[in-house]
Amino acid sequence: MRWSSFLLLLPVLFWGISYIAIKVVLTELEPVEMIAVRFLLATPVLYVILRLKGLSPIPRAMRGKLVIAAGVVFLHFWVMATGMKETSASNTAWILTTAPIFIALLSWVYLKEPFTNRQWVGLLLACSGVVFLTYNGNIANLQWINSRGDIIVLGSCVTWAFYTVGMREITTKVDPLIATFCMTGIAGLVFVPYTLLTSGYEKFISLKAMTLLSLIFLAVFCLAIAFWLWSEGLARATAAEVGVWLYVEPLITVLGAWVLLGEPITLWLALGAALISLGVYVAEKYGRLLLQEHDA
Repeated sequence: MRWSSFLLLLPVLFWGISYIAIKVVLTELEPVEMIAVRFLLATPVLYVILRLKGLSPIPRAMRGKLVIAAGVVFLHFWVMATGMKETSASNTAWILTTAPIFIALLSWVYLKEPFTNRQWVGLLLACSGVVFLTYNGNIANLQWINSRGDIIVLGSCVTWAFYTVGMREITTKVDPLIATFCMTGIAGLVFVPYTLLTSGYEKFISLKAMTLLSLIFLAVFCLAIAFWLWSEGLARATAAEVGVWLYVEPLITVLGAWVLLGEPITLWLALGAALISLGVYVAEKYGRLLLQEHDA
């Protein structure tokens, strides 16, 4: 295995399992509480990585926009975690693969970048896949009250699109790792004190061992280390290599959720996943979309 492939494989493994870890944490914590702990733990790890790479943690430009980006990142994590309270880890992983299409749509609206007819076909196929995931053999699941978890998770693809489009300008002047450190640090400064005031520290002291381990995994491995390795891998890989990893991640989630959470692998899950993969592939192949950054 080439070094660039290894650098991309490890983050994909972490992110594939991350949705399972989130489901575990949400049994004891609310989404805001979970996100605050992730920021609290990830920020010092990112600082150490920055120092090891010889980078300054203080950006020289885009400071105001980094503050806005920190708010968007928190909103994204909160929307995704809220939706995951009412849907499965497997559904979440497949739905989130549609993010590049929403990024292209937002770029088409705000940046006037072209969105081709084949990309529209890809969007239609991917959205059809989300409907099959939600349906899952029961027409009642398509009612808003029952399917809102999948709808909310799909909404997190939109928040990620806003973040990614906004980050295009920021990362032209700020190193992605520095930007990530600043955003997690800024968000942590706001939401960690808020969480302690509203929830108290006793709740976190009494967490089960599995929940605590899941939090550490989400913060240290899925946020700090994975982003670092992904950035290093992107610098060494071709566009074709990066696109392949987009489809590996949800497969890891499905298998992990089946083994660890007992989530069934149904015909509708397989059909929905296939349509989503086909839709993203069509949009990516003919629209040259790339998953430049990740959300987990």
